[in-house]
Amino acid sequence: MGDFVGPIFEGVKFISCQVGKYLNYHRKFKEYVDGFNQAQENLRCRKRDIQQQLKDENRFGKKPKLDVENWIQNVEEKLIHAQRVEVETMKGKLYLFRSRLGKLVDETTQAMKEVYDEGSFPGGLVVNDPATTNVKLPTEELICTTKAEEVYRSLMGDEVRMIGVCGMGGIGKTTLMKHVYNRLLEENKFSKLIWTTVSQDFDIRRVQKIIADQLIKGSLLDIEDPIMRAATLSEMLRRQGRYVIILDDVWSSFSLEDVGILKPTIDNGCKLVLTTRSEAVVRSMDCTTVQVPCLPRGEALQLFLNKVGKVMLPNPFLESVVAECDGLPLAIITVAGCMRGISDPLVWENALNELRSYIRNFQDVEDKVFACLRFSYNQLRQIDRDCFLYCTLCPEDYEIPKEWIIEKWMDEGLVEEMGTRKAMQCSGHSIIRKLEENCLLERVGGNGRCIKMHDVVRDMGLHIARNRFLVKAGKQLEELPNEEEWAEDLEIVSLMHNYISTIPQVSKI
Repeated sequence: MGDFVGPIFEGVKFISCQVGKYLNYHRKFKEYVDGFNQAQENLRCRKRDIQQQLKDENRFGKKPKLDVENWIQNVEEKLIHAQRVEVETMKGKLYLFRSRLGKLVDETTQAMKEVYDEGSFPGGLVVNDPATTNVKLPTEELICTTKAEEVYRSLMGDEVRMIGVCGMGGIGKTTLMKHVYNRLLEENKFSKLIWTTVSQDFDIRRVQKIIADQLIKGSLLDIEDPIMRAATLSEMLRRQGRYVIILDDVWSSFSLEDVGILKPTIDNGCKLVLTTRSEAVVRSMDCTTVQVPCLPRGEALQLFLNKVGKVMLPNPFLESVVAECDGLPLAIITVAGCMRGISDPLVWENALNELRSYIRNFQDVEDKVFACLRFSYNQLRQIDRDCFLYCTLCPEDYEIPKEWIIEKWMDEGLVEEMGTRKAMQCSGHSIIRKLEENCLLERVGGNGRCIKMHDVVRDMGLHIARNRFLVKAGKQLEELPNEEEWAEDLEIVSLMHNYISTIPQVSKI
């Protein structure tokens, strides 16, 4: 008999306990519902706080931790379930359902409290995103190492906030800053490096887009108001923490505030560098000047030898050819490019005489680079010259797709007729390679599918074609150029990348 009493007693005890709980759910139903509502509101608040914190921390180069993403998903599931329970509690007004609903409310409340307690992330909400790691910029050999070191030390130090790298066109300002940029990638001082090419035709919307796309791609697409665009970009930059922004090829001063660029200060730890040909721009933008000089004779000769390749030595004319370039890196590289592989001293003597005949017309050192570029241009076949000049129809600093420009050459009849279109395309690629070898075009992009003209090289090309071409590409025009600019002997007009919506019926076109 005793063997049965114990289990029966335990069974009665268990049943009494469960009945007690159900009676408790029934009697204190309102208290359980109040606790449920409070737990639900607390969880919503914590979710909003975590999402706001995540928005602040999740700048470019970062991504949410997996446990944070999982927690947010878990919270959403718990809140959806809670909404269903809330609908069920409305039936709790019926006396007979209170015990069952009280139990459901209590279990849901405990589940929400548990996930609430899990929403603590003392180590932060984000980690580095390897998919957005800054990549090194492709660049030429660094020539002016002392000036690059000066800029680098200023950026790493705390005294200088804004730097203006100044020097004539073709002196190597962009190359210098690319090397500094690549070196900064190896440091941990700055959270973000931003590179923007401004160009002569300053377009504030374009500059804003380039900067914003390096932070959150497409983030300014729907904002038309200029003040709101600048404010949005400013807030995006503020969230980056300490950053360096490099503005390459600046031609005139402008308001950083109008663009949305925060003024670098000791408090925000940010730095700004601009490259320009104008010392007046450096002064008006309140930057510390770093002047890039022409190369001394020894460095100029070494650069030339590095680019020209093997030549027959001794060469009595080589040093004289280099001297005519006046220490201008772009001139040295371009002349070396068209003399590469030539060892005949008579050809070198002729090159020297041609260079001197061009340069004789220029007194200004900066203009002499035009003469050196013209020398390189004149070494080309006529077909290569025509294709080169056609590239000047594109906007300044425009990355020109190779396949696209070759198709344009073919449509214009600049590429010789061959048996097949494929053969003509191959001929077009050969022309591009020749122009690259003569340093009149440069390859850009990691896949080598685009080419680009140095702005000084493009200026030289536009000067040569000034009576044949009317080029207003990228000038932000809303109407056609004035009638007096439409010369009778014009062959080609380029209005690409403008905002001209209508063309008058009566014109001299």
